[in-house]
Amino acid sequence: MLLLRLFGLILLIQPLRSHEAEVNNISEKTLTGACTLVMCGPVENGLPGRDGRDGREGPRGEKGDPGLPGPAGRTGMPGPPGPVGPQGDNGSAGEPGPKGDTGPHGPSGASGPQGPPGARGPPGLKGDRGTTGDKGAKGESGLPDITALRQQVGALETQVRRLQHDVSQYKKVEMFPDGRSVGEKIFKTGGFERNFADAQQICTKAGGQMASPRSAAENEAVRELVSLHNKAAFLGITDAKTEGKFTYLTGEPIVYSNWNAGEPNDSNKAEDCVEIFSSGKWNDKNCGEQRLVICEF
Repeated sequence: MLLLRLFGLILLIQPLRSHEAEVNNISEKTLTGACTLVMCGPVENGLPGRDGRDGREGPRGEKGDPGLPGPAGRTGMPGPPGPVGPQGDNGSAGEPGPKGDTGPHGPSGASGPQGPPGARGPPGLKGDRGTTGDKGAKGESGLPDITALRQQVGALETQVRRLQHDVSQYKKVEMFPDGRSVGEKIFKTGGFERNFADAQQICTKAGGQMASPRSAAENEAVRELVSLHNKAAFLGITDAKTEGKFTYLTGEPIVYSNWNAGEPNDSNKAEDCVEIFSSGKWNDKNCGEQRLVICEF
């Protein structure tokens, strides 16, 4: 803006100088038969040009550089608040809080089923002698009395031999520390492992035979011993004589079984014996493997 004003001032001054020069030239010239022209005062507006008009308008100057920016205006009033934006996404889950206090104890559960009966205890002490019975009727005399006496003695001897056998068997059973009883059967184990043939021999020498469950209750008693020692055990069952036809060691066909899924499968055509797992399930197995020995009495 300042440049434009300066340029306008130059254009006004330039014609004035031109007029002053012409006046000076006229005043200095001596005209024939004329008086000398003397300027008595300063020229204010200048003399008109030769053609009687003001001088021509000069060319338009170039556009000046923009001036410096003016001072910042006053801060306007704040505008009205904008509309409420959309709801943002849920933030990430925070860290888990501290562990809460232990709650009160719940009510007691119902009592479980009664466990299997324990092993048979040792014989009790000999009882006191009973009172004398009533006197019997007089028997017939002669040889018939001797014959009856001999019969009684023979019966007593048979009972004594049976008692001796039972005592001997009981002593052998006591060689096995762990046992379970089901009905009149007792299942015992010493916790050691043998192959099928050795296990059969050990049970026979002890006066029993290899465990051969004939019911779910007997199978459960054997399973408890297997679970107690965490070892699979051989059962007194085999199909060595006829493949796929399992029998007890006495040759009788089995009356109870609890095979695992997909068993028996006679893997590699060499599984003629039967083992029981801690789950109570059965599997056919090679008879040469080492398994827990469990006998029944």
